[in-house]
Amino acid sequence: MKKIVLLISTIFLISAFAVVFGGGEGESTTPPPSADDVVLRIGTTSILDAISPANGQEGYEFRYWFYDSLTEWTEITSFEPGLAESWTVSDDGLVWTFKVREGVTFHDGTPCAAEDMAWSLNFLMEGNIGMLAMYVEGFEEVVALDSTTLQITTDEPTAIMELGKLHFAWILPRSVWEGMTAEDAEEFEDVRALIGTGPYKVLEYKEDQHLIAVANENYFRGKPVIDRIVIQEYTEEALLVQALLSGEIDFARDVSFTAIDPLKSDPNIDVKVMDSTRIMNIVINSHENGTQPESLNDLAVREAMDYAFDKQKVINVALAGYGELPAAYLPPAYGEWVNPNIKPIPYDTDKGNRILDEAGYVDSDGDGIREYSDGSPLKYRFYGADRGSDAIIMEIMKEGCAEVGIKLELTLMDGDIIYDYMEPEWDYDLICSAWTFDPDPTFAVYTLSCSAIPDYLNDTGWCNEEYEEIYQKQKSSLNIDERRELIWKAQEMYRKYRPSLIYNNEKNIEAYRNDRFIFKDTSAGELLRKYFIIKDVVPVQ
Repeated sequence: MKKIVLLISTIFLISAFAVVFGGGEGESTTPPPSADDVVLRIGTTSILDAISPANGQEGYEFRYWFYDSLTEWTEITSFEPGLAESWTVSDDGLVWTFKVREGVTFHDGTPCAAEDMAWSLNFLMEGNIGMLAMYVEGFEEVVALDSTTLQITTDEPTAIMELGKLHFAWILPRSVWEGMTAEDAEEFEDVRALIGTGPYKVLEYKEDQHLIAVANENYFRGKPVIDRIVIQEYTEEALLVQALLSGEIDFARDVSFTAIDPLKSDPNIDVKVMDSTRIMNIVINSHENGTQPESLNDLAVREAMDYAFDKQKVINVALAGYGELPAAYLPPAYGEWVNPNIKPIPYDTDKGNRILDEAGYVDSDGDGIREYSDGSPLKYRFYGADRGSDAIIMEIMKEGCAEVGIKLELTLMDGDIIYDYMEPEWDYDLICSAWTFDPDPTFAVYTLSCSAIPDYLNDTGWCNEEYEEIYQKQKSSLNIDERRELIWKAQEMYRKYRPSLIYNNEKNIEAYRNDRFIFKDTSAGELLRKYFIIKDVVPVQ
């Protein structure tokens, strides 16, 4: 999560707008909208990190506008029919038969019938779109029985088909992707990679500058209310906030905690602070081949650090009070899937000291740092992104750990470089991080599984066979009570082994100009969710 910096001068701001909108390489070559068009201008600090869905990890809110899937993600943890109108499941839970919509076409005019959907899912099953392959894992066969009937056969019953798999298994056009290998797909940076059947189609994209999308008049749910969306990228959140205040944009997607109160003071701006599936955490290197000191693998050390970490201070100081003390690994938005028996860990350095005393850690030389049994000090490398929030968070944790005899050595660096220390090198001790989970709790559980390590989606490197068994079993449990118990057990194991330390259930913060648009529905936890933006946004006349 990025943080706002001090507002810059008006002269610098004007210069920045000139770079984005005027002259040279950044200038749009797209014809302007007509006078009758409804245009929404969105500001963000990052549009897409890559055009291809094969390796793009950012901008999922935007990607959803271009692609559809068989089911549609609606509210935070719910779905409804998408390209599939209805479906049935065989008694043994292995065969799913979908009735799909007629007359759907891709943005390039090619048809999207059951045969085309089958081709796309098979393309994903072959591993050609790496980021999406996990969502068709366990699919044995996908065939079209006729132009409106699609059948998926799985290798075992699954409890996560609608919400844990299909919503991310985007249907891609054969006209664009046919013949590509996985390597081809990763390197494919043509804007045609964004062709789908969704409510918006890309008119123009200039990397790190802007994206212009226009309404799909043939969208199966009907033409969206907003005719054109212009997404502008800003290098700093201060620029983004100022652009909203000045009226240069209508909507700010990346609003920092410290910007909330200044924005709220403007009567023409509404700020929405919404629940989300995000957590903010400190990742602890747990990989068997990691370079972390042996002492960091001791559960007593991890527990002591948890008590020494003043999470409420982080929320008050670094997050301007807009946060929530965490308990279980799953944030509250998951409702009944959250284990109610797991409580937040309070800030208690006395208890942290007792834990380390009882575990035999002493400070033999009086330097304020306890030692491990081999004489090595409890001293750990702590990495974070070079932005305000990470620096503050890390300093608060460093201060608390010093109170229990643990020294943290802080290093700030570019956020992209941090990943180089994670998979596959595992060359770190602690990293300030965050996760945004899928609507079904399966993905959250997966991010701590052994299975996720080779996929580079388990940042901790922790691998526990009992936990892996729980993860695999809950995916196929069709009994909701049994599945809930398994997911609760997974959260208990997380608390016991502490492969990371959660310090905030993150809120999603977005703001818009209420003198131009009204966003009526916040139940998705984000105002730009495709399902709502096509029907629930009201332009102010």
